[in-house]
Amino acid sequence: MKRSAPASLLAVALLLVAATPSHGGHGRVFIGGPAIWWGPPYPYWGYPPPYYDWAEVAEKRAMAQVRLTTEAALLSGCTRIGTVKDDSVKDLRRKIVRAGGNAAVLAFGVDDLSTMQAEVYRCTRTAKAPSNIPPPPAGTPPPPPPAGSSR
Repeated sequence: MKRSAPASLLAVALLLVAATPSHGGHGRVFIGGPAIWWGPPYPYWGYPPPYYDWAEVAEKRAMAQVRLTTEAALLSGCTRIGTVKDDSVKDLRRKIVRAGGNAAVLAFGVDDLSTMQAEVYRCTRTAKAPSNIPPPPAGTPPPPPPAGSSR
């Protein structure tokens, strides 16, 4: 025990002496650990670099605007392009956009419910509103209840 304490103190002293710069404090020394970059900080640690694939951004925007329905009557004035099939809604939307469509009628198979089949349509105008939704009631709505009452 008596021999290990002076040896460890000597090792620490040697490290401190070796770490001090000898030419006016302009040098930088790092002992142990990972390599250090002494330049300006890189603001994107842990993130991808600031590169944008504008074609991918445009495709994602088009995918977000794809209308999916199960009623073919809603797309009666649209042009039919083709049929696509997939088991993921995101991939199905991507296939619809790449086929040139912006709307689709979904169908699910009886034997495999995880796979969706879509008839792809290109609509130049907005789709019709469903006919089974009743119109709002006529007249003015009732006034709100008083502030102090609870139901």
